[in-house]
Amino acid sequence: MLTDVLLPAPVRRHLAHRREQMEGRYARVRLLTPDDGSRDLAALRWEVVPLPSAEASVGEWHAWAAEPSAPPADGGCPLGVHPSFTLVRDVASTAPVPTSTPVTVGRVTIADATAIHGEVAVPVFAEPLTLPEPPPEALTDADGRLVRQAVRGSRLSARVVDAPATPGALWQALSEGTQVFYFGGHHVASGLVVGADTGAGPVWLDVDTLAGWLLQADVRLAVLMACDSAVSENGEEPDQSAARRLVRAGVPHVVAVMGKVSHDQAKRFSGSFFSALTRGEEIDRALLAGRARLGDAAAVPVLFTRYGARELAVELLPELRETQRAPVAHRLPVGDGVVVPEPDERHRVHLDTRWCLTERPVLDVLADPTADDLPRLLLDAERLLVRARNAAGHVREALRRWYVYDASSDRLPRTESQLRARVSPAFGQPAPGADRGVGLVLRFDGTVVPHDGLRQELDQLYRFGWDLRVVVLQIRDEDPARVRDSAEELARALGLDEYLLRTSVSSAVSSGTAPRPRRLLPANTGTDASGRGAGELLAWAREADASGRPGPLFDVAPRTVVEELNTEASWGGPQGELGVLAVVRRYWPALYRPLLEAYASARSRPARGLSLQLAAHRDEDLDRWLRAAGEQLPLPGEVGALVRGRALVGTVVLGLLRAGHADTDAFDDWLAEAPPEVAEAVATAKRGPEALIGEDLARPDVAVALDRAGMLDGVDLGRLDPSGTWHGTWALLARRPLTEGTAHWLYGLREAPRRVLGLAPATGPGPERSDRELEVQLAAYRHALVPPLPRTQVGD
Repeated sequence: MLTDVLLPAPVRRHLAHRREQMEGRYARVRLLTPDDGSRDLAALRWEVVPLPSAEASVGEWHAWAAEPSAPPADGGCPLGVHPSFTLVRDVASTAPVPTSTPVTVGRVTIADATAIHGEVAVPVFAEPLTLPEPPPEALTDADGRLVRQAVRGSRLSARVVDAPATPGALWQALSEGTQVFYFGGHHVASGLVVGADTGAGPVWLDVDTLAGWLLQADVRLAVLMACDSAVSENGEEPDQSAARRLVRAGVPHVVAVMGKVSHDQAKRFSGSFFSALTRGEEIDRALLAGRARLGDAAAVPVLFTRYGARELAVELLPELRETQRAPVAHRLPVGDGVVVPEPDERHRVHLDTRWCLTERPVLDVLADPTADDLPRLLLDAERLLVRARNAAGHVREALRRWYVYDASSDRLPRTESQLRARVSPAFGQPAPGADRGVGLVLRFDGTVVPHDGLRQELDQLYRFGWDLRVVVLQIRDEDPARVRDSAEELARALGLDEYLLRTSVSSAVSSGTAPRPRRLLPANTGTDASGRGAGELLAWAREADASGRPGPLFDVAPRTVVEELNTEASWGGPQGELGVLAVVRRYWPALYRPLLEAYASARSRPARGLSLQLAAHRDEDLDRWLRAAGEQLPLPGEVGALVRGRALVGTVVLGLLRAGHADTDAFDDWLAEAPPEVAEAVATAKRGPEALIGEDLARPDVAVALDRAGMLDGVDLGRLDPSGTWHGTWALLARRPLTEGTAHWLYGLREAPRRVLGLAPATGPGPERSDRELEVQLAAYRHALVPPLPRTQVGD
């Protein structure tokens, strides 16, 4: 009955058609609930509706679309746990809600009242309601602990309200501002049961009161792990649902529960949900990950969103955006002081691979606006290598030891004792046989000016007897431009040909599940009459660019900006317009992305081509641009011939291929100008991922193009190239984070390639060391692992 009512024939045919086109991606199914008060459709359990499983054939999907009353031929899979779909309940807000303002430091407020018991007065009940005492073995605050653990290390700090939470404590915590609110406890008649401020027992907190506090705090996600918080008390009053009331009041996203949820279930869900969220999953995918931990439980966590709200992807929460175990960077050439190169996705690297897998000593300069604790991140990779080495039965060796030295000035330590006394963590004597050596991070701020003797001071560190394998000069500064300038100047003074730029990437890049972002988010280009337009944005950008001190992001309507620019080009011509976009990208990435989408969907030429040129600097931004463009795919003529270089053309070709536009005229026009390695990758991609063979990775440039085209998503390099023969495999190794599977594969290789990676002790003089053919082979592996960058010249 649910299938017939909720999925009528046109919807079923649409789902079957989309399933045929998805090719490993997923579809978001949205239910817009009516607001006429007739019935609570949001409370219907769509999650139990059976669909054909993800492995079902195209024919089985079409048979289901034609005859929904019959169960799917393969037994089916409930919509609530189907890997190909997620379900979102849209609710219309009672009043326009202004766009929330991102903040530099984010917070999740965790409130627990699960241990509350006794009698509580509820206005809709004539008699007090009695809540039973939880069993002694119940871990009433286990869910809150897992939430804290999940956000640890991310940009979202945890604020825990003393348990049991009281109205006064909640108001105090929320009044200080927060982005995410988590509540674990009881829900009764659209209210939460919390402790009394006087300590005299439980009290009932109206959810409408809570909604006011959440809006004042700028909460963008509320999670209510409380029984029946997603359903109405009775069918005649659908607005009684606590989740729906919060969303109608203006909270953009609410996760609540249908049915009764136990302490253990709340723990399992919350840990998985927040872990997925901080890894970079969209909220509906994070919900799917948490729900999968509940098995056959009667409790069903569901998602409500405010209709028309911006998609809650991780990049819209700056505090969650960059949760990464292994930092990602781009290699940039040290220029001649005139040309400032942009990050090139062809030269992206994972720093755990670069710094934990090396035979030769490495000296790197890293421009790192995020200022992460690099030793902590790299120690995880070292432990992974140790586990793989021990499993392979190789000779035991200690972890590579990582230390940090904070250079308060531009002077480095002059003596070994001075270095030893100021490193963190505290210096420890190496264990016997610790031939993995030492990694040292020298931290500088963005005002560092290299002096004439810096290179000599750096060389002196290698004479201290620490067996330095990696030395990293980490430049930290909140200003993205200043940190890049300082890093390049420092690299030039040290005689280096390149430096590294830590860039903002989605977690798809850092997780290892995909080499680049795969999910194309819907465009957010709606007109908001309350947002500011092109003139205000220009003034704001000029002030930020001149002062280097960007103000907080204000309310901007991207579509309004673009429509005003179409009417009157007020940003100083094409180059002036490109400059404003670049400033917005630098200082306000949360605005830059929807502004790109508005340009792609509505800006007139040639400015639209300029935005494409800017979006092509990052594959993730280009995906957004193409998604927003819809059927208005770009043509080569939109970008001037003088700036339509090989790198830009190749990037657009791969972007169109990722987006599924390989059968369009636009794709053919771009492909006609594509460089040879991209054309070869396209020809290989047309065979399909199942037809890939190891020889397809023979050339590093073709392998990187296949990687960027999405053809190698989830591909096991050890399966495709078991012996590590192909040079393209080594180029891909540098682009990917270390995983258990990769580490086991590396320790299964013969000694020669492991020696290139620093995973085998150097052998003494002998036939192998003097084998010229072997040395040529090792040199080719090293070249593929770290190929030289093209030199930067004026006019490139």
